[in-house]
Amino acid sequence: MLFRSMKLWHALCGLLHIAQGLYLDVATSGGNASSPMLYGVMYEDVYHSGDGGMYSELIQNRAFQGTTVHLDSNRHVVPPFENLDYWHSRGSDSLALDNDAPLLSDALAWHMRVDVDSNASGDTGFWNEGYWGMNITTATRYAASFYLRGDYDGEILGAFWSNTTKSMLASTVFTVSQTESDGWMLYQQSFTIDNSAPDGKNTFHLTFDGAKVAGKCLRFQMISVFQQSFENSNNGLRMDLAEGVQAIGGRFLRMPGGNNMEGQSSPYRWKWNETIGPIIDRRLFPGTWGYINTNGLGLLEMMQWCLDMQLETILGVWGGLYLDSEVIAEEDLQPYIDDVLNELEFLMGPSTSKYGALRASFGYPDPFKIKYVEVGNEDYLNNGIPSYVGYRYTMFHDAIKNVYPDINVISSIWMGYFPTLPPPGTVQDLHDYLSVADMVGKFGGYDHADRNYPVLVGEYAAIYDDQHQNPNQLNNPTLQSAMAEAVYFLGLERNADLIIGICHGALIKNLLHEPGNVAMMKHSATEIVFSYSYYAARMFANNYGSETVPITSDSNFGPLYWAGTKDASPSGKYYLKIVNFDGASSTPVTVTIADKSSPAKLITLSGPDKYSTNTLGSVTSVWTETTIYSKNGTYNFTLSGEYASAVLIV
Repeated sequence: MLFRSMKLWHALCGLLHIAQGLYLDVATSGGNASSPMLYGVMYEDVYHSGDGGMYSELIQNRAFQGTTVHLDSNRHVVPPFENLDYWHSRGSDSLALDNDAPLLSDALAWHMRVDVDSNASGDTGFWNEGYWGMNITTATRYAASFYLRGDYDGEILGAFWSNTTKSMLASTVFTVSQTESDGWMLYQQSFTIDNSAPDGKNTFHLTFDGAKVAGKCLRFQMISVFQQSFENSNNGLRMDLAEGVQAIGGRFLRMPGGNNMEGQSSPYRWKWNETIGPIIDRRLFPGTWGYINTNGLGLLEMMQWCLDMQLETILGVWGGLYLDSEVIAEEDLQPYIDDVLNELEFLMGPSTSKYGALRASFGYPDPFKIKYVEVGNEDYLNNGIPSYVGYRYTMFHDAIKNVYPDINVISSIWMGYFPTLPPPGTVQDLHDYLSVADMVGKFGGYDHADRNYPVLVGEYAAIYDDQHQNPNQLNNPTLQSAMAEAVYFLGLERNADLIIGICHGALIKNLLHEPGNVAMMKHSATEIVFSYSYYAARMFANNYGSETVPITSDSNFGPLYWAGTKDASPSGKYYLKIVNFDGASSTPVTVTIADKSSPAKLITLSGPDKYSTNTLGSVTSVWTETTIYSKNGTYNFTLSGEYASAVLIV
């Protein structure tokens, strides 16, 4: 049978999953400059991705500020919050919440009172469960500390115990000599581990001599145990999770979120000034995702994160809308605008300014550089559109630009909602949580978009595959969903003169708190699951040039998709990316690049079948790296798998 056109032949081969060759001719000039920060990461404390995740604190409910956020029928936050969750007595004592003065700080309204039995003798004390276990290993150091009030002269033993082996893993001794009149006194020790735990089922204990306080009480506050952090930063990031984030290769951090920044109801929004300074001065925040945030991983810790990973900062600021749909009226908005300006002065002001001096007092004398500020988050939700386009965005925008004219102010709403468009150059943040079909369908979605209004894809994820539709979201990214995201990436790379950045909507989630939602990384106390979405993003973000390159082919897009970038220097590398989304199981690929003949590196990502996922103990993703040699300026290889992606680096 004769086919009158190659296009018809390719179309039929695609339908029948017959192997067809893909021929790509890569131009050496004629492309557009690409965003230098196209790929990035987003952080918000969601499903214990901060407390119990990125934040290296091992103790849960360390200051007795509470654990769970309750809402009434109107979605309003219901206090009180404080409790003794995750704390347990041992021996002859009992634990109680107490607010007896003096308090350790204004931010910490309650402490734990340990009442010792009048007939006590021998060891007594209490212990903490951690965030569903603790990672106890000889590979890292630990720092334990607590504040104590009361009469005690002797030793307090801090120790890790394994619930699996019923044995002590390591300990450190605090030497105490104080009376009630001394008030609150701080005790702290750094130590290493003698024996790694066999698993994450570990607890931390504080033990003292019951006979010395029989019939009396001791009061404890801010009981903290830190595992050695990423880059040894103070009050910093959990090392293995941070290393996993860094390996993605992102160029920016969008923070602090997200719905968690907005707050569920008044007056509980994320407040920057309550996340800075000594941890005993940080007030709790009833987070959006059902649990109390300690604010330990605060504004400066996030800025240090940016410094440690050399990331551009995209700073979200509260825009006047709570998630329960309460909006700040126009006549009442100015104090909140002033608060944003104070935050920017804290970050960017000279150390001689009021808030710049405050920053310097915390160890950061040099101002940070902030190029992007986003007003609000998803203000198209919760009845936010009328006020956002009516006055909120404009008032924040004008105030910020008046003081910081070089800052790019980002709208959390599509420009099409505005009755009068903002000035050209205004960035719009668009979020895409889509099915695999819709995500692939957006491959060409920005080809003809208005270049006057750049786009930040501040959140994306393929959350439905061809088996799961609303509301039955995927529990984990599949090979199919990750390849849909990869096709989406290609469309953005082709339009990287317009798209300033993209980041996944769920960077990290705790497996024990939320096992049933997609995320790039999921973690327990000791382990991390890197999903197919993680590897797709890592492949693309680490192999990306400074300008696009035109590519010609005798094939149409679909089921094979491609795009290319190169480094600007004359001898710079080329990065050619190809994604097979439901095509042939084996695809011969031929690539020509006129000015290249050196050996190339080929990276591929695939899996056993389209529904394959990565879970604890079962990693099915297949990552390969091979060398491809040129034949007269031509590179030939085979892309295997009906769902697969590849990048050729020359």
